[in-house]
Amino acid sequence: MTGKTISFLARHKYVVYSLFALITVVTLFLTLVPREVLEGRSVFEYNLLGHFLMFFGWTFMLGFSIIIHSEKLAPLFVILIAGVAFGIFIELAQLILPYGRNANITDIIADAAGSLAAVVLLWGIQTKYQAYLRPVLSKNTTNARNTLDN
Repeated sequence: MTGKTISFLARHKYVVYSLFALITVVTLFLTLVPREVLEGRSVFEYNLLGHFLMFFGWTFMLGFSIIIHSEKLAPLFVILIAGVAFGIFIELAQLILPYGRNANITDIIADAAGSLAAVVLLWGIQTKYQAYLRPVLSKNTTNARNTLDN
């Protein structure tokens, strides 16, 4: 089941790219919108879990996008740094914006933990499910060579 899902997503790159864009927009909205807009919503009472899940999703989709776009395995450390940097950027933006939001070190830790969990999952996909990715990766390599030859 997991292998078929990975294979489907690898063949339908637009789904992965669209999900990455959607998660980016939702993450920015939920973390940068004035607090009054979100108050009273029960799902937002779980702040640290929300940060963990948002950055898990964002980092995972970034990494998976890189995997299916490139001709080699994704640079997992760079993806981890990107997820952590995105979290830090958002916390700094909360400090600067006049919405009454404030930066929180525990949010950064939750963001980093979500990014780390996503990178661990990406590592597992790249190692355990490489057979499902190999046709897509080799197709990317063939397409790149054909483009260079033309």
